[in-house]
Amino acid sequence: MVGFSLGRALIVGGTGMLEQASHYIAARARQATLVSRSPAEAANRIGAGHAALDWTNRDAALAAVESLPEADLLLSWLHDDGTWLARPLEDRLAPGGRSIRVHGSNSRDPAVRSKRDPDPRDDVRRQTVILGWVNEPGGARWLTHEEISAAVIRAIESPGDEVVVAGGLEGDQPTR
Repeated sequence: MVGFSLGRALIVGGTGMLEQASHYIAARARQATLVSRSPAEAANRIGAGHAALDWTNRDAALAAVESLPEADLLLSWLHDDGTWLARPLEDRLAPGGRSIRVHGSNSRDPAVRSKRDPDPRDDVRRQTVILGWVNEPGGARWLTHEEISAAVIRAIESPGDEVVVAGGLEGDQPTR
């Protein structure tokens, strides 16, 4: 039995590396909607509704965002070319809602983070999950999907934390 509800949730880009976090949200939300280019299969796996959205077609993307239900929680992982959608997506949040934005390691720099998350609403709490890496003997490695989802879940469970770092941001970044 789940001890708390996340209310109504929108999950944008929650397939792939964030699927475990998406499943966690769907299990605890009164209503969860998974939003991506092709969300149906993943939405069925996690037990959520779905809506298609392709950020590469700006007009169609804005129309799709307008049709999304109002939410209390927004989890979004947006490509750099799609960060323009952050504010329209946050506009789907009810007053007092919470936006959890997932960023790559370059967002450890507050100036980079503010470019990726411009124009926050005054009545929305915004949290950032920054994806780092893991230093190991012999080198560093990127995070696993499980480690990334665990950091997002930590952010969900710690609404007062403005920034949650997954892994570390010290040392040499892994090579691709």
